[in-house]
Amino acid sequence: MTGLEITPGAWLMVVGLGTLLGLDAISWPQTMASRPMVAGTIGGMLFGDPAAGFLAGAWLEVVSSRHPPFGAARYPETGPSALIAGAAFALSETGSTLALLGVVLAGWTIGWVGSYSIALLRIYNGQLMGDPAAFGGDPAEVARRHRRAIRIDGARAALVTGALFVPVVLSVRWLETWPAGDRGAVLSPLLAVIAVAALAGVGARLLGGRREGWPPFVLGGAAGLLLLWVAA
Repeated sequence: MTGLEITPGAWLMVVGLGTLLGLDAISWPQTMASRPMVAGTIGGMLFGDPAAGFLAGAWLEVVSSRHPPFGAARYPETGPSALIAGAAFALSETGSTLALLGVVLAGWTIGWVGSYSIALLRIYNGQLMGDPAAFGGDPAEVARRHRRAIRIDGARAALVTGALFVPVVLSVRWLETWPAGDRGAVLSPLLAVIAVAALAGVGARLLGGRREGWPPFVLGGAAGLLLLWVAA
């Protein structure tokens, strides 16, 4: 973990972007900048390695796509988590498979932490906006309460990002101090298994019993395997 220096300015920049990406998913402006591939790339760019951030975000995109971000179901928050993962991978000393596995697991965990904080926020929003009689027919009061809910959502995203960014970076640096051995031969297939399992889960969830969708899905999977075989 030697040589790691995160200035207060860099930390504040990460927190500020984490706040905006946390708001983007639900409150405002919903531009999809909070998707893992975008947020992860932004995190990598902050520390001079957008490719590392994109790689971390792409893995998180794979595992997160099992949970479509719509409807009433609970799903992991992707913006701050992918931003942290991308930044942490960019700050890793070696960019190793172990570091990549560490940031993906950290991003997945932070995503669910954010999910539960959003659930609490929605309970508060229900209390804030649930009694129309309290507004007294005043549209300005509705707007004020709406702005308050957005500010609280921003504070929530800032807290998640600010509290967990540095611990994740330090944890990834600590993982990289483990003896090398044959871990790459073990972890690379492990990541491949995670990806295949996640993609299969996405297909099963989205296609379900619609038989007409399965042949293109199987054909796409076969084409992907062929490309991997050719590239290898």
